[in-house]
Amino acid sequence: MTDSVGEARPESLIISAPATSANLGPGFDSLAVALDITNAVVITRRPGPLALRVTGEGAGEIPGDASNLVCQAIALGLPSLDGLDIECKNRIPLGRGLGSSAAAVCAGLVAANALGRLRWSPGDILERAVSLEGHADNAAACLDGGLVAVAPGPEVQHIDIPEGLAFVAVIPGVRVATDVARKALPATVPLGDAAHTVAHAIGLALALAAGRLDDIGTHLTDHLHEPYRAASVPGLDALRGLAGSHGCLGVTISGSGPSVLLWCRAEAADEVAGAATSALGAGAADAVVRVSRIAPVGCRARWTSADGRLERSIG
Repeated sequence: MTDSVGEARPESLIISAPATSANLGPGFDSLAVALDITNAVVITRRPGPLALRVTGEGAGEIPGDASNLVCQAIALGLPSLDGLDIECKNRIPLGRGLGSSAAAVCAGLVAANALGRLRWSPGDILERAVSLEGHADNAAACLDGGLVAVAPGPEVQHIDIPEGLAFVAVIPGVRVATDVARKALPATVPLGDAAHTVAHAIGLALALAAGRLDDIGTHLTDHLHEPYRAASVPGLDALRGLAGSHGCLGVTISGSGPSVLLWCRAEAADEVAGAATSALGAGAADAVVRVSRIAPVGCRARWTSADGRLERSIG
């Protein structure tokens, strides 16, 4: 691309990647949803070594070099990161169970696919995301958007987004590392707990697929992970007390926590958010309570010219 006097104008590749909430109660490591909190990665080619900047969430603590997860993912598709100027504009909170790692990895892989003209299929990208991030549920929801069920393979099945479903996300000020949250889980669980959770995971998937909002709350109970993580989630008991009132359908821990999702009808979302703030009491000062919609699309890439004009969109 050149301007009116023939000088080259740099293009930027912009990747958007949504937050995700995995497990959704009983769907441990197999159900996830994309949410409307989005990171952006802006990449421009220019001479010189790799340059990387992080703004927003994680600025000053996320690595600003090739060890950054975005860079690690890009490196899976490019022979060198030299010549790339990368800015990570982060809005997804870190260590809160909202898929910040998956967003970084997926954004990097989508960027590599575009920069290297690699023609990776969606399945190819998901496999690489799992190899880096380790969780197919978060990665699948981030890449594809919407609601997903993930089977071994990984194989992804999309669930139609029920009309009128929304969430209120309660995001505490404290963090919980995923590996720490994993260590809180027992090596074995009673057979009855496993059977209970599997049955409700199937029931939840069926209720979502059929759009039966009134049946969702019945199937949000879990005996595999939430009982062992509850102690690390501030205000969880108070928030669970809202289920069945104010339009709140039910409550689940988001991923490994400590964020919480309050499931609700869209028209009741503001009321549920207010009730959540009241239920938290003094603890609300350390938390962000926000109405969250389901992001219908996942990672997307587009090229723009230096003046910000859209040039072309990719997948």
